[in-house]
Amino acid sequence: MTSKKLILSGIILLSSIILTPSLLNAESSYMYSSIPPLSTIKIPPDEVKGIHITSSVASNFKLFKQCLSLADRTELNAVVIDIKETDGVIAYKADIPLAREIGAIKSILDIDEIIKLCNQHRLYKIARICVFKDNLLAQKRPDMAILDKNGQIWSDFKGCCWTNPYSHDVWEYNFSLAKDLIIRGFDEIQFDYLRFPTDGRISNCWYGKERNNKTAMITISDFVRFCKQGLGAKGYISVDVFGLSIDRDLGIGQDFIGIAKYADFISPMVYPSHYYRGEYGLMDPDAMPYDVINFSTKIAMSKLEGTGCKLRSWLQDFSLKHQYGTVEVQLQIKALSQHGCNSWLLWNPFCKYTEEALMPDEDADKNGNFYIPSPPEEEMLKNESLRLAGLSTISSMIVERCSSDYDFED
Repeated sequence: MTSKKLILSGIILLSSIILTPSLLNAESSYMYSSIPPLSTIKIPPDEVKGIHITSSVASNFKLFKQCLSLADRTELNAVVIDIKETDGVIAYKADIPLAREIGAIKSILDIDEIIKLCNQHRLYKIARICVFKDNLLAQKRPDMAILDKNGQIWSDFKGCCWTNPYSHDVWEYNFSLAKDLIIRGFDEIQFDYLRFPTDGRISNCWYGKERNNKTAMITISDFVRFCKQGLGAKGYISVDVFGLSIDRDLGIGQDFIGIAKYADFISPMVYPSHYYRGEYGLMDPDAMPYDVINFSTKIAMSKLEGTGCKLRSWLQDFSLKHQYGTVEVQLQIKALSQHGCNSWLLWNPFCKYTEEALMPDEDADKNGNFYIPSPPEEEMLKNESLRLAGLSTISSMIVERCSSDYDFED
């Protein structure tokens, strides 16, 4: 009798499903509603944790997939890919007539495949464009170039020619590239070399008008506004600036606050190796990564208040005077997090990044244990090289922690 009741109940249930297929659809919709299509998955741009990838690496799918695999295993969720470097070459088949006319296009990147792979790996996609240091455009179009006072194309000490930041034709050219990349699927455009030259016989430069620091700063900021207005809500804009531009006028047009008024994100290159002895009162900034990022971030955050622009600093994952590895990278990230900054970018010219410095994906290791980094000074004391080279960092951190306005706790 019981078995008959079960059979009868099964028949009734099956009939109800057949008669009301929407019930089955509803169940399917419920089961998969939390898994959106890959194309709709969005990384919050103020939580971007990315790495820089050169166009040569991105063009080699074996190497590129190694970068994607690193992102799969770690907290990384974004890539910054070089599209136009200072030589002026555009690394994909861009739909820009002037670029074709001057021979700037070198199709080494399969943009569609790169976008597809990034989407499959759920990565936020940033296209890097070097703007005013553009050797090819300057040489092919002298009317868009910085000239010398004799009317010849000016070049810096490395022999590279620059386009004229005052030229709106140069603005249009770079904006056209930015727009094309957004249309093709990038989430954000990152402008680099958004400045006037820093080396060479700068006093011999001629821009077709008198140049001074005030007009230079206005011009760079106006270019950012021009591009932001052109893209609207279709894509984000970020700008790379020198770390020292955070709190001073370097005479190259990088007005930190002026740029921040129009950019969505600003990325100071606060590499400790690039600071002179005595900066922020530090005897050896390169050996004190936590301190450099801590002090620079504190100043930058105060400057950005009210601008609507977010800080996303470039951090150092390469070695110059001092060897950088797991601890040094983690110290920089920790310093940012102390100020509530959860977005950063790592730079290594060879695209080789320190995986051990990054948290595993989903904040868990292979055994499912959540990864909680030790306080910076404990990490340093575990490391022999840092114990020898970084004692000044530990002492300065302890001193600062004892100050009334410093809160070390997360």
